Amino acid sequence: MAELQKYFEQFHKKIRFDNEDILRKKRDCILNRIRKHLSDNDRPGFKELLQGSYKYKVGINPIAKLEFDIDVGLRFDFAEDDYTADEVRSWVLEAVDGHTDNIEGKGPCIRVSYSGDFHVDLILYANWEDGAGQEQFRLAHKKDGWVKANPVKLEEIIKEGRKPFEFTEDSQTGTDQLRRVVRYLKRWNDNHIPNESDDKPIGLGFLLLCIRDLEPTATWDEDADDLGALKKLARSCSETYGRIVIPKPVELFEDVFGRISDKGMDTLKKRFKKLAGHLEEAENMADPVKACKLLRDEEFGPDFPVPDSEDTGKKTSGPAIVTSSSSA
Repeated sequence: MAELQKYFEQFHKKIRFDNEDILRKKRDCILNRIRKHLSDNDRPGFKELLQGSYKYKVGINPIAKLEFDIDVGLRFDFAEDDYTADEVRSWVLEAVDGHTDNIEGKGPCIRVSYSGDFHVDLILYANWEDGAGQEQFRLAHKKDGWVKANPVKLEEIIKEGRKPFEFTEDSQTGTDQLRRVVRYLKRWNDNHIPNESDDKPIGLGFLLLCIRDLEPTATWDEDADDLGALKKLARSCSETYGRIVIPKPVELFEDVFGRISDKGMDTLKKRFKKLAGHLEEAENMADPVKACKLLRDEEFGPDFPVPDSEDTGKKTSGPAIVTSSSSA
């Protein structure tokens, strides 16, 4: 059996997005512009709330025509009855008007795009404490008005979901196995579907899927086994009866794969089956070069490393095992 863990970790290092300084500057520029506009027009201010792959540290470098995205929540300190969702969205649209050439009011957000690089999605919330002392959030949706949400609780759930993977960090980036596998899935997804589509699973879907179904996985000698972890997850998804359903664990508890059509879901499950098969085939190969070429060409694309033949022999390892220990 080929020892492939180091190549998975090299792949992870290659695809992870770590150019946060540029994103932070662009984000802060937009937020300062909005704050000034609101202040100049005697409108309520907001507190910043980071969300999405940037917050959860599962961002990847984009390929093809895809862009890296930053999700930023704007928490306005008032109740949903104080202003309409349309009013609040109009304030922010006025504030960012002209900031770039591409600004779009989408359903749950306002998107500010930077040509060819990335975009910032601004998610607007009314945030207050109700009569029972419970913190409330309402998201300003383009079509549906104020809708229930709870981004703070979602962050807590995701943080809790990572706990079983404590002490599974790799030596190159200090990233736990759960976040590594999420990044593998996101690049696999982009490699097979390089354009935006309703039938393309979203990143949050893969993160919540891994929190629910991924198990910390190691080899017999307690080294990390990312291939084994990903293979078992892919096999489980491919064998799911009916649709793969991942409810968002906070209101409105919507299925994060719900926008995928039935045909698209069948295709996704077939892709998972193919992925599981290729992972198993690579795992059983004696030659790491052939194994890595298979994974590069069939599943993950050109960023998956292939070692030089002279730098590797037909190395073997013991069988992979699954452990629920947090020290895996």
